[in-house]
Amino acid sequence: MYPKKGHRLHQLFSNFNLLFIFVPTSTMYSRLNTALLVVSANVALPLLSVVPASAVTVTVSSITYDVNVFIGKYLGNESIFQVPPAGRMPWWGDGTGDLAAEFAVQVYNQLGSGPSIGYGPVFAYELSGTDILGISQNLTSPSSQTVETLANNADVKYAIVTPFSSALTSVPAPLPLFGAAAAFGWSRQLRRRIGASQR
Repeated sequence: MYPKKGHRLHQLFSNFNLLFIFVPTSTMYSRLNTALLVVSANVALPLLSVVPASAVTVTVSSITYDVNVFIGKYLGNESIFQVPPAGRMPWWGDGTGDLAAEFAVQVYNQLGSGPSIGYGPVFAYELSGTDILGISQNLTSPSSQTVETLANNADVKYAIVTPFSSALTSVPAPLPLFGAAAAFGWSRQLRRRIGASQR
């Protein structure tokens, strides 16, 4: 026995309405996108945190350093001109300048120009009276360096480092958990709304 024409139309329209229940609204999309962003951020943050702040990385005596620059005076910034972890210059106090030269040649031209034309930033290694002694690397020849003598009150582009292990910033353990909890809460709200709209 075939169903009556009116009954078949009612069934057809009921199924048609059912299809529209599963079409997400713009609110659902925005909540879903927010939840996905939170989860993505919490997955990506620990990975991004291991990337050094500077692109110049060197290894000297089995220690890897992230090398950057500081532009300023020796006076008032004496704490920088010390060996890590107190300061930012592992070559400081090396009266021969050999250690500064070893760092400078590895950096080569990657940090741009320093106070002398054609040479890079100063790897300062000693205070001599009121002068700072340092090494600068030739930007076009890896085998050429120059000794710099600079006033301790002059603004200079100095090379500084962060030991690579210190440059890594660990993400606190609770942070990914909070993000996951928030995403889980939003997904439950989304499921409830979809369930309510199906009734």
